[in-house]
Amino acid sequence: MHNKNLLFLAASVAMLLFGIACVAIGTINEYLTSSFSVDKIFIGILASVFAAGALLGSVSFGPVADRFGYKIIMIVSLLFLFTAFEVIGRTDQLIVIQAMIFLLGLGGGIINGATSALVADLFTEKKGAYLSFLGVFWGIGALSLPLVTSVLLKNDMSYSSILSVIGLMAIVPLTLFLILKCPEPKNSGGIPYKKYLQMLKNPTILLIGFFLFFQSGFETLTTTWTPRYFLEVYSVNTQNALISLTVMSISLTVSRLLLGIALKTIVAYKVLLTGLLITFSGLLMMKFGTSYSIGMVGIAMLGFGAAAAFPVMLGYVGTMFPDISGAAFSLVLVMALTGNMLLNALGGIVFETYKVASFSLYMMAIILIMLILLYFIILKLKQQNILKN
Repeated sequence: MHNKNLLFLAASVAMLLFGIACVAIGTINEYLTSSFSVDKIFIGILASVFAAGALLGSVSFGPVADRFGYKIIMIVSLLFLFTAFEVIGRTDQLIVIQAMIFLLGLGGGIINGATSALVADLFTEKKGAYLSFLGVFWGIGALSLPLVTSVLLKNDMSYSSILSVIGLMAIVPLTLFLILKCPEPKNSGGIPYKKYLQMLKNPTILLIGFFLFFQSGFETLTTTWTPRYFLEVYSVNTQNALISLTVMSISLTVSRLLLGIALKTIVAYKVLLTGLLITFSGLLMMKFGTSYSIGMVGIAMLGFGAAAAFPVMLGYVGTMFPDISGAAFSLVLVMALTGNMLLNALGGIVFETYKVASFSLYMMAIILIMLILLYFIILKLKQQNILKN
C-alpha cells in the first residue's frame, strides 16, 4: 500500500523545482550575459530550447508512466533537473549550457505532467482540490527563485553556488520516490492502442484540450506582455511596470491555495466559471481604468481568476480516463503547450499592428472563446454522468 501523503509531498517538492526551472533562464540572464557575453538572441534561443524540451517531456511522460509506473519516470526526470542545475553552474561551454537547458525543459515537462497524473490517481475524490494544492508549489518555486537569488547575491554568494544548491534540492523528492511505493503500472502488459484510439476520438477530451490551449496561451501572454502594457498605457517606469508580474503571481498562488479548499465543497465547474468571470472583469478594469492602481487591481483579478482552469480540467481528464490517465494528461498538455506557442506568436503580430493597448481586447476574446468551450464541455460531461450538478 502506498503512502498518499508522502507521495503527495514528493510530488509537491518536484513541482516546486519545476516552478524554479520555468523562471531559471530569466533569473540567470545577468549571469549568462556577464560571464559569457551572450546577446538577447542567445537568451531567446535558450527559451526556445527549454520550451522544446518541455514539449517533448509532455508528449513522452504519459505512455511511459502508464506502461512502467511513476517511480522510474519521476526518478529519471529529477536526475535530469539535478544534472542540469549542477552542470550549468560549473561549465564554461555555451553548447553545454544549451544542452542542459534542454534537459531542464525535458525534466520539467515530465515532472509537470507526471506529478499531476500521479496526484489525480492518488486522490480519486476531489481531484481538482489536490491538483490545485499541487499548483501552489509551482507558484512558490517560480516566485521564490528571483527573490532568493537577489538576496543571496547581495550576500556575496555566486550564481554557480546558487545553482548548485538548487540542484541539491532535487535529492529530497528523489530520495522519497526511491523509497516510497508508487501506484502500480496500469498497462504493464503492453501498450493499449485500442484505448488510445478511443481517447483520441472522444470529443470531450478534445474540447478540454482546446480549452487548455487557450488557457495556456492566456497565462503566457499575461506574463510576457503585462509589463509592456503598463509602460505604454499607464506611462509608468520599468520598475513599477514589473510589479504587475509579482502582483499576478502572488494572486495566482493565493487563489490556488484557496481553491484547494473550495474545490472540496463546491462543484468544480462552477468555481471555474466564476474564475473566468473574475478574469474578464479584471480585463475590463485594465481596459477602462484610468489609473495605475486600478490597473493593478485588474491584473490581480486576472491572476486570481485564472487559477482554476488547469486543476479543474485535469481533474476531469483523470476521472474520464483512469486506466490511461498518463496518456490522457499528455494529450491535453501538448495541446496546451501548442496554444501557448501559437497564441503568443499571434499576439506578437496583433500588438505590433495595433499596439500593446489592444492587449486587453485580445485577452477578452480568448476568455469569451473559453466560456463557449466550457459550456460545451459541461454538456458533454453531464451526458457522460461525470457531472451530477
